Amino acid sequence: MTSLYPKPGEFPDFEQFLVDLLTPIETTLTTLPATGELVVAQFPFFWVRQIGGSTDINEITYTAKVRVTAAASDRAAAQAAAARARVEILAAPGKSVNGVLIDWAEEMTPAEVKYFPPTLARSQGAADLPNLDPVSQLVELGFTVHARRQS
Repeated sequence: MTSLYPKPGEFPDFEQFLVDLLTPIETTLTTLPATGELVVAQFPFFWVRQIGGSTDINEITYTAKVRVTAAASDRAAAQAAAARARVEILAAPGKSVNGVLIDWAEEMTPAEVKYFPPTLARSQGAADLPNLDPVSQLVELGFTVHARRQS
């Protein structure tokens, strides 16, 4: 027997919600492959992460801060994919996606990502992506996504 997703009375898993929402557009990952070569082999893809969030004062609504990174072999393809992701996420409120109902979504400035020259290695916590060029292969978007406890 499979368990319900999300469990009644719990807030949704926002990363899983983004995977379910965006996978019809492009492959969507919550973790990256171990090496740069394996990352490049996945192009094009979305990398989604919840980077923060909090409940309202009554603990009824959770506002998740999420980052969506569109990665592709060139800037134009990454920008096109990011544009499609933006449309889908901003249209998500009021729709049920794999049992998750989102109340509101809005775009925000994505949290700052640190790049270290001259190799353009990118560091995000424990992730190190030496073979990605942040100028020509990545487009980063940030959103706040609001959802109540699911029924």
